[in-house]
Amino acid sequence: MNCPWLMSKPGISCAMALFVGALLLCDAGCSDQSEGSSSAQNPPMVIDPHISVGKVRAAMTVDQVIAELGKPERRTATALEYSRLGLAVLPGSNGPVQVVMCGDVTGINGPFVKAFTGRTKEGIGMNSTRDEVIKAYGEPTSSEKFIGGIESLQYAPLGLTLTLEGSKVHHMIVRLQNQELDRTVNLPSPEQK
Repeated sequence: MNCPWLMSKPGISCAMALFVGALLLCDAGCSDQSEGSSSAQNPPMVIDPHISVGKVRAAMTVDQVIAELGKPERRTATALEYSRLGLAVLPGSNGPVQVVMCGDVTGINGPFVKAFTGRTKEGIGMNSTRDEVIKAYGEPTSSEKFIGGIESLQYAPLGLTLTLEGSKVHHMIVRLQNQELDRTVNLPSPEQK
């Protein structure tokens, strides 16, 4: 099964994608957290799949993200990592932001689970239960189970992939669409005048 949020890397399974995500968010050392990894300091943010995660919106450039969120704690070739917010922003190969990874790939007790304060309009966010996710979105487009009670639920039409441990969300991948502005003009035909 291929994960649509890694469309630029066809053939990578969700398991491999989770591993890559773990490297992105934890390479600097998940246990070495600076001040600010607590949600008590972070304002709530709204997740609007395909549109935005808090101040991060589809089609934003890296410079625009930095202008909104400030300098990331860590910047790699593929991501802007904001550990204080519990998220990482991944631009596409052509520049604009395409993916926001939220929470902590290391598990339900990871520090970024507490730091990330985002919720969808349906109320889904960190620590939401599997039952709450199914009630909000129905059955997933696809799902995978992993060792240790880890489960990945993919909602392709929404651009959401949720990872659960012990039936609770600890990581969300929100895919943003870079939509072209519809410039179509419909003129009435001579018979309609």
